Amino acid sequence: MSKKILLLILVFFQFGCEDFLDREPLDELTTSSFYTTGEEADLAAKAMYTAIQAINWRGKSWMIEEIPSDNTTTGGNDPDFSPIDNFTTSPDNAPVLEYWTEHFKLVVLANQILTFVPPVEMDPIQKAGILAEARFLRAFSYFDLVRIFGGVPLITEVPTNDADLNVSRASVDEVYDFIIEDLELAVSELPDVRPSSDAGRVTSDAARSILAKVFVTIGNYDESMELCRAVITTNRYQLVPFENNWLRDVSDNNAESIWQIQYVGCGPGNTGNALQAFFAPWGQAITGNTDGWGSQIPTAPNIDNPGTTAKDIFKDNDLRKYHSIMTAGDAYPMINPSSGGYTYPPTGASRGLINIKKYVIGGGADVCFMSTPQNQHAIRYADVLLTLAEASCRKNGDISITPDVVESFNQIRRRAGLQEVGNVTTDMVFDERRIEFAFENHRWFDLLRKGDVKETMQLHGKQFQDFNVLFPIPAAELAINPNLTQNPGY
Repeated sequence: MSKKILLLILVFFQFGCEDFLDREPLDELTTSSFYTTGEEADLAAKAMYTAIQAINWRGKSWMIEEIPSDNTTTGGNDPDFSPIDNFTTSPDNAPVLEYWTEHFKLVVLANQILTFVPPVEMDPIQKAGILAEARFLRAFSYFDLVRIFGGVPLITEVPTNDADLNVSRASVDEVYDFIIEDLELAVSELPDVRPSSDAGRVTSDAARSILAKVFVTIGNYDESMELCRAVITTNRYQLVPFENNWLRDVSDNNAESIWQIQYVGCGPGNTGNALQAFFAPWGQAITGNTDGWGSQIPTAPNIDNPGTTAKDIFKDNDLRKYHSIMTAGDAYPMINPSSGGYTYPPTGASRGLINIKKYVIGGGADVCFMSTPQNQHAIRYADVLLTLAEASCRKNGDISITPDVVESFNQIRRRAGLQEVGNVTTDMVFDERRIEFAFENHRWFDLLRKGDVKETMQLHGKQFQDFNVLFPIPAAELAINPNLTQNPGY
């Protein structure tokens, strides 16, 4: 991790004031003058979320977590993420460095909380919740890091000198043990619900949901199912009509949301959702601004292996198709309604002749350059339902007839307008996940977990080698930390 980031031990970049997103820089406040009251500790906890909201994290994570998959490809020939698409990524790749740096920035912010909040005299329940919040976010960051890079340095304390920064890589098992420890504490100490004024701050159910994903990833299927069922039986969540996850007036913090990244449009830097800028088709003036670049587009038969692409997986009667991908002649009256809506060109607007619809909401008074107010899903209830199905199938020889598991799977099917099934298989779960969470940064991780990423990539004509399951450790990090080692193949 970069020393410039890790030595920010006395300063926060931005903090929440009266509103979670109404942040102002507090660059001159040191830990000795800031961490003195419960209110200040709470503001510091809110500041952790700025790392995730940043464009270089949630705005660009698709470059690392979606582009390598069979769901998407690059809209053009970008020198930064075209190599990621083609599995020719080098250690000096800019998005790879940004991914590493932004994730470790959150680790640093969490460690500051865990170091400086315990001595503060404040309500003990509030303190326990804040410390659990820091543990959750640290684990959330490490869960991404270990799946992308393998073993990474475990930074557990605020560094005080350069020697503290030269940390060797822990093993993958050690990283997972660390993640599990943090998340288990978060489950027990985080509040079950948050007031609307704290929308976007994690809860015990968010911790259960992520821990369930961790357990299914490492093969602890019983533990994963137990956690999924614990979330389901709270009856705090339900599937909403699929379009309600993508329509701007009803998508934010709805009944399906277990955790969303909060945004406001046209606010200070990194407070707006940048995904529309990258996903909206090029040259269509959808955003009312100069953004809308079609940087990531769905795979399609004319540019990929027919029958295997993102366009092929959406059947015409699947209610998710219209709100996931734009195809020839699709009319969207909800996009720029004052201008008569938007119709996707009959000849297409990308080299794949289709574009991503999710997070494309059009212009408006609260939409600016690379900035919309629409929140970004981090954990949807649908993910818990399908994680339960995946864990059950894996435990039972790749098939499950367990009633609550089949019902969880069928809830997804019914919402999509599709026929119910009498049993569920592992392949069915991953096929459903591919459609349900298309372009939401799940697919690459799903392929890794399923274990057939090499075969899938070769089917798509990619020169994939075994070592490509991990990304390279950034060259800039190797240069400043002599104890770091590179992943094989790079």
